[in-house]
Amino acid sequence: MVKRSILLVVVLFQINLLGQTAAKKEKIGQVTFLTSQNIYVRFENTDGISINDTLYVRSNKKLVPTVLVKYVSSSSCSGILIGSAQLKVNDSMIALIVEKTEIKEKPTEGEIKTEEKIPAQELIPAPAKLQISKGSSFARRVSGRLSIASYTSMSNTPGLANLQNWRYTLSMEADSLFRSPVSFSSYINFVYRADQWASVTSHLGDAIKIYDLAFKYAFSKTTNLILGRKINPKTSSLGAIDGLQFETAIKKFTLGAIVGSRPDFSNYGLNAKLFEYGGYISRDDSISTSTSMQNTVGVFQQTNDFKTDRRFLYFQHTSNFSQSFGLFFSSEFELYKRKKGVGQNVFDISSIFCMASYTPSNWLSLSATYDARKNVVYYETFKNIADSIFDSATRQGLGFRLNIRPVNSLWLSTNFNYRFSAADPQPARNYGGSLSYIQLPIIYSSLYINYNRIENGYVKGNYYGGSINKDLFNGYFNIGLGYRKVDYTFPQSSTKLMQDIASIDLSWRVLASTFFTLSYEGTFQDKQSYSHVYIGLNTRF
Repeated sequence: MVKRSILLVVVLFQINLLGQTAAKKEKIGQVTFLTSQNIYVRFENTDGISINDTLYVRSNKKLVPTVLVKYVSSSSCSGILIGSAQLKVNDSMIALIVEKTEIKEKPTEGEIKTEEKIPAQELIPAPAKLQISKGSSFARRVSGRLSIASYTSMSNTPGLANLQNWRYTLSMEADSLFRSPVSFSSYINFVYRADQWASVTSHLGDAIKIYDLAFKYAFSKTTNLILGRKINPKTSSLGAIDGLQFETAIKKFTLGAIVGSRPDFSNYGLNAKLFEYGGYISRDDSISTSTSMQNTVGVFQQTNDFKTDRRFLYFQHTSNFSQSFGLFFSSEFELYKRKKGVGQNVFDISSIFCMASYTPSNWLSLSATYDARKNVVYYETFKNIADSIFDSATRQGLGFRLNIRPVNSLWLSTNFNYRFSAADPQPARNYGGSLSYIQLPIIYSSLYINYNRIENGYVKGNYYGGSINKDLFNGYFNIGLGYRKVDYTFPQSSTKLMQDIASIDLSWRVLASTFFTLSYEGTFQDKQSYSHVYIGLNTRF
């Protein structure tokens, strides 16, 4: 997938108070972009937010640790997911800030803090929020994003046609519709190939992908009912649920019930024959404002053509025992399943995922994961072959990551992954490292270099990469250049995959909340070449 590099608008907002105070304050931000490795969050400013701080989401009056901050700029930050929350663009996130302010005409030279900037290739446009007055007849708060993009694929390979794909995306959240207890959320994509427009008009459902479309009715601050398609963060492994979700909190406990169906396997549309239902109970505990723990237990039954297909027990644990240590764990135990058309009661563990993160200081962080979940199925992806192979080879198994910042602008990272199962011809060992230098001297650009080695029974090889990004014209333009080299061998077929991948990304901030992006990625191997061009216009409201 072509990388997109977009500059953030920097907004500074300064508060002066009489006297001196020290207290925890919630600073609200919004998710602006998500990748498989990082979550990007935009704030009005990031004063008081540091690397290795924790960002939270609010759930039933509790702050649940969700993101561990790894990069900070003047108005945004990015980090890794440490909880189970299914985040999406425009979701609210909370940083706990210790404010210490005092009367001063202006800061002294020694008190001016040098801003740390996120590498330009990781900068994502920030959403602009439309605050509607209390007297509005529509909603108390509305925010959203609209984008139009074109993906064009070209190749010199005989018989391989050049293709152009169009993608329209609309996401929106509206609170208190018509000053009522009803809220609305949506995330909808409309994707089609230009040469298949005639087919799209007769099969519109195949082109429209609805990932979120739901109404929420709040009976009170602790009780609500959701109607539509929505992912429940307390039962994240279920994925999207089409139907009704009811939840109520009683002191530290939360009770929930789900009745609906799963999206269709083939086109992600509605399929009532995949009926499912179940319930869960969750308990929230906390020792202080910076520590929290949530445990969820649920039982669910899924059907296929209204016949019981699966019954399982679900357990999920999220905790933040201190500001430096976080833990997430989820598992599924099969209680009933069908084999060759015959149903049977069982008690087998079918899914485990665990992640622990430890940040003893602001220059060191460690994380460990164990992933024994089923393979992920993508309904939409623009990843190239090399990236898809790498993701598949490194997702499951036991993984470790170490991040070190020896100096203020330099980040070093190393990772190791090990997997062994009866289905693998041999154990899989994957390892690598990366270097990020923020704002190189003289040229004031950001540099990123990485290397990964893959070794398993299906593929062996090396993956090298590097990119550099530069802001131009006071940040209105950004340019990024990248290069990757792939050298994979497939032992079972004695074939090789050798590719040189070059990319260039240009972005232009047309208006405060509107961005234009142009990206090119070229893949070259032997006598074949593949080119991908992305053109996009993105605006937030």
